[in-house]
Amino acid sequence: MLPKRVMDLPGWAPQPGGATKPGSTFPISTDEVTIERVITYATNTLLFSCKFKGDSVFYHFHQLDEKTATKVGAILHEHIGHPLTSVAQVPIPEDKD
Repeated sequence: MLPKRVMDLPGWAPQPGGATKPGSTFPISTDEVTIERVITYATNTLLFSCKFKGDSVFYHFHQLDEKTATKVGAILHEHIGHPLTSVAQVPIPEDKD
């Protein structure tokens, strides 16, 4: 059974990662970043980026099946420009089966 909210998914909130410039810092919490774009879903990982201090920060949200990743990706897309923390309480749509 699918969790009811994004924050109920195992591994939420994902940690930022990826290449950075020397001296760059990473955000510590989801309220420090603004959702920028959803990039892709591949091999059980949803890749998206957020803005932090003017730079793009990448997130790899692991352990998602394709259906769940599609739903979470749509939620993130709907919240572009909002803090990442804003999606934690968003309900995940149930399957229409």
